[in-house]
Amino acid sequence: MSTAWDWVVPIRQKHFGEPLAGLYPLERLADGEAYWALHKAELLRHFPPEVFFNLRALSGEEGERARARLTASEGAQRLADFWAVRDGEAIVAMFSGHQMDAETYRMWHSAVHPDYRRRGLYRDFLRRVLAYTRELGFDYVVSEHAPGNNAVLIAKLKAGFRIVAMDVDAATGTSLNLRYFHNEAHLRVYEFRCGLATLDERLLAAGTGAMPLLLEQLRRGSGADPKT
Repeated sequence: MSTAWDWVVPIRQKHFGEPLAGLYPLERLADGEAYWALHKAELLRHFPPEVFFNLRALSGEEGERARARLTASEGAQRLADFWAVRDGEAIVAMFSGHQMDAETYRMWHSAVHPDYRRRGLYRDFLRRVLAYTRELGFDYVVSEHAPGNNAVLIAKLKAGFRIVAMDVDAATGTSLNLRYFHNEAHLRVYEFRCGLATLDERLLAAGTGAMPLLLEQLRRGSGADPKT
């Protein structure tokens, strides 16, 4: 990881230094290669097989050169976190996440060994991720899940995530996209878009595009100023 991210280290230690659920230490892995190698060796056999497609392989050498050029031009390396959770020498869970842009952190992959489910590991890790990303300054935490993955979807919705989209990705298939809003004003805008007819002064002041037209229509319809 670039030294540009050194300021994150004490924040990461603050939120992930204690054992998960009070019992299971978290080990931060070096990178994605180490993460997936450990997952394949320790946890993959406990999950049903899934079919994915390597779209990068289908784009050929020209596509690989184009991606390398874009990555080099992007600048600083983006933040990424890879965690293994241990009970002694045994791997009981693995989690990973990464920065998508200056506003968004993505919870990418989660796997809990069947023998260690219903012990609060996922709930505790989720709580820590939300506190960690809030302190780092991200506006959103996002994740994608199979529509039938009720256990994770329910846990995320209970934690305050909202459904924002249904997506069909050529590589991974169908997923339900969730988003957690650290910014309460952003959450109110989302709720307004979902049909909650509530606009406060801050939202009205931030309105763009046809907001003046909407306000004028409300004035004409009610005979009153909607800001009062």
